[in-house]
Amino acid sequence: MSRKREAVRDLILSTSADLFRDRGYRATTLDDVAARLGMSKASLYTYFGGKEEILAEISRQTIETFTRGLAEISRARLSPEEKLREVVLRHVRFVVSHRSFLTVFFSEEASLPARFARALARQKDRYDRDLETIVQQGIRSGAFRPVPARLVVYGLLGMVNWLYKWYNPRGPLGPDDIAHVFLSFVEDGIRAPRRGGGPALARRLARLRRELDATARALRNA
Repeated sequence: MSRKREAVRDLILSTSADLFRDRGYRATTLDDVAARLGMSKASLYTYFGGKEEILAEISRQTIETFTRGLAEISRARLSPEEKLREVVLRHVRFVVSHRSFLTVFFSEEASLPARFARALARQKDRYDRDLETIVQQGIRSGAFRPVPARLVVYGLLGMVNWLYKWYNPRGPLGPDDIAHVFLSFVEDGIRAPRRGGGPALARRLARLRRELDATARALRNA
């Protein structure tokens, strides 16, 4: 595929994702997409066979970005704690930078063709299991408390994925700030207890309270 054709396909996908997010997948037509792009519907069909194909490609690119990133982290020579931090940081950055894609990915799964929906479900399950492996490594090494690893995965993904719903790009916290707050929740909950802490722990808790207060103010003003 030529670079020009690939660039046009990417533009069609991003434009479609914006429209699907704003209007809903079912309410958006290919005529709407073509009009937003300033191209004919016939030209649009030379890139995608229909609206379902566009939706499937948005979902495919989204899950493949997640799984590719997790695979890179899993192979890296990092401790389980460092791997988990990197997963959360990358995940939050991607959700924030591709909010339209993520909105469509999470909201329109029921609209996918059945065969593709089944394949997507398998990919999501593999992602969950690979992330669970990192948590289990942390438990075996003693870095994390012996808690149900799958529940940690569900809780963690519930936090980072729901970000697409409420993130305000004009708010006081950027993606890295939010990732660090989430990590504070997770690490303080699953990290094995350490001796001491004292003033350092008090300072960390005070900083966390300030970050939570800032987040709450941003949500009220959104």
